[in-house]
Amino acid sequence: MADRVVLHVGTMKSGTTSLQELLFANRPALQSQGLLVPGHTWGDQARAVTEVARTARVTGALWSALRDEIAAHDGPAVVSMEYLAPLPPALVAAVVASLGDTRVEVVLTVRDLNRTLVSMWQETIQNGRSWTWADYLDGARRARPRRRVPRVVPEAGRTFWKQQDVVGLVRTWGAAAGPGSVSVVTVPPPGAPRDELAARFGRAVGFSSDGLLSGESANASLGLTSAVLLQRVNAELADRGVSLDAGKRLRKRVLAKQILAARAATEPRIGLPVERWVRSYAAGTVRRLAAEVPRLEGSWADLTPVDVPGSVPATVDDTALTDTAGRAFAELRTVLAERGVTPPEEWPVGASGDRAVAALAGLVAAGVRAGVTA
Repeated sequence: MADRVVLHVGTMKSGTTSLQELLFANRPALQSQGLLVPGHTWGDQARAVTEVARTARVTGALWSALRDEIAAHDGPAVVSMEYLAPLPPALVAAVVASLGDTRVEVVLTVRDLNRTLVSMWQETIQNGRSWTWADYLDGARRARPRRRVPRVVPEAGRTFWKQQDVVGLVRTWGAAAGPGSVSVVTVPPPGAPRDELAARFGRAVGFSSDGLLSGESANASLGLTSAVLLQRVNAELADRGVSLDAGKRLRKRVLAKQILAARAATEPRIGLPVERWVRSYAAGTVRRLAAEVPRLEGSWADLTPVDVPGSVPATVDDTALTDTAGRAFAELRTVLAERGVTPPEEWPVGASGDRAVAALAGLVAAGVRAGVTA
């Protein structure tokens, strides 16, 4: 039976993708260090955790199979999946209890709040949400924890803090796994060596990252114009009755990750100067974490918010938006044709602004109706 299980629970956009790639690209090497990475691929871990989150039970076949593999191993094991982080307290306790008498350690990777705001907005729109950048920032500001809750809590804010209330996550997981069980790994600041996060994570989990294959292929981000375009396409699709679940895979895997992400190098980036509330909230978070977390890999100074260089979405003009929409339309139409779909939508002559967004959304809707997912 495993002598300890490390649950790497996130947070989202804290380098989780690269760390998960690191683990699964190096399973044999980590096994030689005595560390089990259960599942044949990271997808096995992701599906098992998704099953727990979806059913609110730890008795499903996928989680049970993962747990049995861990139980059969003589040594430590690690599970890495950020969907674990925001589970409700009762389910967190059930997850820990399902691992039996094995000692459970929890690792929380954390990034500075300002960079996280930018990354999380991109993630939410790639997942089909249609909140504007301004609404997202305002929602995060108004819904932040440990302040007087507004009469109406913005959904965008609730969604952000469900994943990013670091103090709350530490307390929830610490209560379930026991005193001294939670470690925090801070994401290094811009300019740090590329392998520094892996080295910190390795120390927290209990393995050496020296000589391991890199996990840096990573989670592609969008340029400014593409991000604004996708947000507006999502709003148009919502108006057409295309649900988040129905269109999520096509939007994220094909339109966002495959087509729009390829343009990132040619577009400006989303920028965000540090606002006063961000600086104040981050300072309070560090004070609480420093008092409650027994083990830190990195530095609390890494959580000091830094300006994100770039431009704001309001600066995207109609010409740039239309050009990006037209190129994305042509590429998506080709992708659909390769999958045997010949949608009726043609690029409207002289399209600009709203018509360009509507044309691209119509093409996505046609792919969804045809059952294209990726």
